Amino acid sequence: MPSSKLLKERIESIQDTMKITNAMYLISSSKLRKARKNYQNVSPYFNRMRDTISRVVPHLPEEPVHPFFHERNIANPKRAYIVLTADKGMAGAYNQNIIKFLKENADENDRFYVIGQTGYRALYHKDPRLVENFHYGATEPTLQRARDITMDAIDDFKTGKLDEIYLIYTRIENALTSEPTMVRLLPLDRAHLQPAPKGLGDPKGDVEMFPSAWTVFEQIAPIYMHGMIFGAMTESFCAEQSARMTAMDSATKNANDMIRELQLEYNRTRQGSITQEITEIIGGAAAVQNRAE
Repeated sequence: MPSSKLLKERIESIQDTMKITNAMYLISSSKLRKARKNYQNVSPYFNRMRDTISRVVPHLPEEPVHPFFHERNIANPKRAYIVLTADKGMAGAYNQNIIKFLKENADENDRFYVIGQTGYRALYHKDPRLVENFHYGATEPTLQRARDITMDAIDDFKTGKLDEIYLIYTRIENALTSEPTMVRLLPLDRAHLQPAPKGLGDPKGDVEMFPSAWTVFEQIAPIYMHGMIFGAMTESFCAEQSARMTAMDSATKNANDMIRELQLEYNRTRQGSITQEITEIIGGAAAVQNRAE
């Protein structure tokens, strides 16, 4: 059985750790409120861009010749995955789940464009599919950063370095649940583009596009890609803060339970030592009295 001194030191150590986890919980809670507000502000823009391109695509030819629709090397395509992870750990299984999901869906010859230092370090020098010169942080996502990432991906697609580009990020299912998900960015597929909402009328109805549907599409397609990545970055950052807040709250509760158990053990040990001291004193007094008699 550990001594009272060791138990007391362990309790104090756990209490110090609990202060850190509780502080991280409060910080994550504050960041989550800001991230959720940012996500709510971004969602209407992203939804409007998706609705707009879904309204334009039906007016394009049935077999468009634009490179964004062109299927290349269908038998053995060169795929790339843009993966959104976190810059920091201590977020439960958030980063592990997204890396596991990536490896389950990727092939040996695919390329990984990882956003976030935690995911980058997890694959650096361990997986040859990682593109090591691709450096982008996941903290405080901005539209400019999403635009830079999108242009890199579009340039590689247009030059033939890549045949397919997928986006892997953490999607928020509800207030407590988030799951990794994968979306194909390029080439575009009519089946993957959601139809225009009923409020916009018949998607193939008469609508004036100036100077042409192709021109409109060429202008909004890159913006649509920006919105896809920016929306995913914002949602992933929100899911990261939620996962970290949950993990730190669970760690704080576990620390409280450990302290409670150790406190009981400390009290039993201390009571046992006191009882032993009293027994020894009584025994010594009895021995002295017997000698006196």
